[in-house]
Amino acid sequence: MDDFVPKSIHDCYHVYSDGTRVMVLCDEDGSFVLMMNLIAVVAYYCHLKVLALEVMTTHFHCILKGDPKGVEKFRREIKRLIVRHFNRDGHPERVKKSIWIEADPIRDDEELRRKIIYVFRNCTEAGFEFLPEDYPWGPGRSYCHSNKEQTFKKVADLAYREQCRLFRTRVKLPGDWEYNLDGMLVPRSYMDLEYLRKNVFVSPRQFIAFLNVKKKDLAEMEAADARPFLDRKDESKLRKEIAERSLSKYGREVIRLTHGERIELASDFWSERKTLSIKQLARLTRSDVKVLRAVLHFPQVTD
Repeated sequence: MDDFVPKSIHDCYHVYSDGTRVMVLCDEDGSFVLMMNLIAVVAYYCHLKVLALEVMTTHFHCILKGDPKGVEKFRREIKRLIVRHFNRDGHPERVKKSIWIEADPIRDDEELRRKIIYVFRNCTEAGFEFLPEDYPWGPGRSYCHSNKEQTFKKVADLAYREQCRLFRTRVKLPGDWEYNLDGMLVPRSYMDLEYLRKNVFVSPRQFIAFLNVKKKDLAEMEAADARPFLDRKDESKLRKEIAERSLSKYGREVIRLTHGERIELASDFWSERKTLSIKQLARLTRSDVKVLRAVLHFPQVTD
């Protein structure tokens, strides 16, 4: 669903992709660099601040701060660019069913801290042999290392055409952003570390305290992330079943049924699946919600 992203109390959002729909998102250093740069560039283009980001083999996570319209724009644009990348790279099968990206509003300070720690720890929880502060495709190095021993190059030193080629974008990036020898934009350049220090983790002690998130809390976060995707998968199965029944009973696709036939189909289907909501049933059979509610005579069925 491409519903509009609701507003967050703190203008912070957890944006993440569904790793179950893509066999491989990143399989070599170059593809990890590409995804890290995509998140940075699209966030900048959409006037969003990056508080955390982590790219995994099959999915990514990021915590973004900004206007909900900007978050929705980010969600659509990064999806478009990922699909374009796979098509151009000769791997269209990887996004044959597209890529699903969700944006969840973060409700309060504690949830924001927990989600940032969740992203920070994701590489270790997923089984990568890295401590979070050493994982190269996440926020750890920016959070925990000063990087003073490393020398990076400035975007300002690049001609515009070189910038476009290296970062695969026509967006003119800030000159003070840095990049490394692999062509990856250095996260500390674009992450809003000052906001994190002043408004999220006011001391290293608090950051360390939140690192001790219980396994139960992590499991709940993972379940919450997976729920929208699981719901959508369930509905996809139901839609396929409805389509098969329509062809079997009427010899036509649902969209070609008369209004009365759709109501009849919905009524038959609901008699077997009474856990469905009226809105979901109407959506599956392309029926009118009010008419369907009246025909079924079940006011206890909730939306």
